[in-house]
Amino acid sequence: MNQNIERFIFVSINILLFLLIVRIYKPEMLQDLENHFSELEKKILILQKNYKNLTEEFSELHKEHEDLKRKYDEERKKGQVLAEEQKNIKLYSAISGNPEHNRLMKNHINRLVKEVDFCIAQLQNSGL
Repeated sequence: MNQNIERFIFVSINILLFLLIVRIYKPEMLQDLENHFSELEKKILILQKNYKNLTEEFSELHKEHEDLKRKYDEERKKGQVLAEEQKNIKLYSAISGNPEHNRLMKNHINRLVKEVDFCIAQLQNSGL
């Protein structure tokens, strides 16, 4: 932003110098140049207004994006909790004897047995 301001000041100084030279050597061109610069000034003001509006809109959109990201993370965590609860419900259903979930129960028991075997093997390897 500072470079833009410095550039604008540099261009403005050059324009003023040019106007002085024109006023001295070609006064009839001065009115045309003033009209052009007046138009340029209007366009610059419009661009500044548009820039301000766009930066405000960007700021609002950035805040909205951050809120949506936070909400997404919360919903993802809720989904993970629900998936874990569903898994536990199926497991409890299998434990209670529901025939639809027998395979789940067998897989769970096999996984627990493998974990116990792994722990025993680690204990044997460590010399305890």
